[in-house]
Amino acid sequence: MRGSKKYLAMALLLIAALALTACSGGNEPAAEAGEPAQETFEMNLGMDSPEDTVTYLYAEKFSQLLSEKTGGAVEVQLYANGQLGNDRELVESLQTGSVDFVVQTTAPQVNFIPELAVFDMANVFPNVDVAREVLDGPFFDTVAKYYDDAGLKLLGYADQGFRTLTANREVHTLADLSGLKVRTMENPYHLTYWKAMGANPTPMAWGEVYIGLQQGMIDGQENPYEVIVANKMYEQQEYVINTNHILHTLSLAMSSVSYDLLPEEYQTAVYEAASEAKVWAREQTDLRIDERAEIILENGTEIIDLAPEVLAEMQEKAEEQYQEIRDAIGAELVDTLLDASKAAQ
Repeated sequence: MRGSKKYLAMALLLIAALALTACSGGNEPAAEAGEPAQETFEMNLGMDSPEDTVTYLYAEKFSQLLSEKTGGAVEVQLYANGQLGNDRELVESLQTGSVDFVVQTTAPQVNFIPELAVFDMANVFPNVDVAREVLDGPFFDTVAKYYDDAGLKLLGYADQGFRTLTANREVHTLADLSGLKVRTMENPYHLTYWKAMGANPTPMAWGEVYIGLQQGMIDGQENPYEVIVANKMYEQQEYVINTNHILHTLSLAMSSVSYDLLPEEYQTAVYEAASEAKVWAREQTDLRIDERAEIILENGTEIIDLAPEVLAEMQEKAEEQYQEIRDAIGAELVDTLLDASKAAQ
């Protein structure tokens, strides 16, 4: 009798052990209390730029770092060449959450965040180091609030260096710009700027610029070195003049809808990955500018550096443009940027 009770107790213990094993999901150990759920997230990142650009390299590095920091729990698939839409459509998709991330210039974002017209201000930064210091400082937090209001998360700003002038006329002073027909984007602030410089700004679709230069409809155009070389502007232009008038800023932004779906630890990883990717992308920009300067020179186009006093005169003349932007978005943000630039010099 005593032996029967012993065997019965052993049987009950075995049944209980089997039941516990079944509840714990087989051979996997049960998660301890407080551990985050190991969810995985497949996300997308769109851009209207091709692969051989800093835009793509910036996105690629961000994707790689985010995967590493989350142990592969957040994977970001890249879509270049407008596969997910053009720049404007990408911003619209960010707002709805159908696109998770974008890398693009601030220009198309002005349609949704008017205050970003502040990035059209010319001759604000004396060099790229000052520009980057400003964009990493308190000014960044100020601008990020406007992105929040539009349903976006600003993660960081990299760049492609400065926009600069190419022409078939040697330019060393403002007088040399008089009457120069410069192709610009259809942007009222850019038109105001070049008029203030004494030039004749001429809006033209980008696809028509090379032929326009070839046929003499325009005398010059303005873009960063990467665009100048990619489109072989040196074949039609005798000079690249380092006006360095506007930083060609690249923004990495995320949909607030997508951001809110991520656990807090992955949200933190997003910002960490973005911060590291931004620094790396800037390094690539500097390397590529040096390489492209060599290509320009090898093809017989001369590069002209303007004297500091000429650049200072250009900034004085740009005040007309600054005032137009103040009238459009208010003085506070414009003067905050100008003050931040002066403080960083």
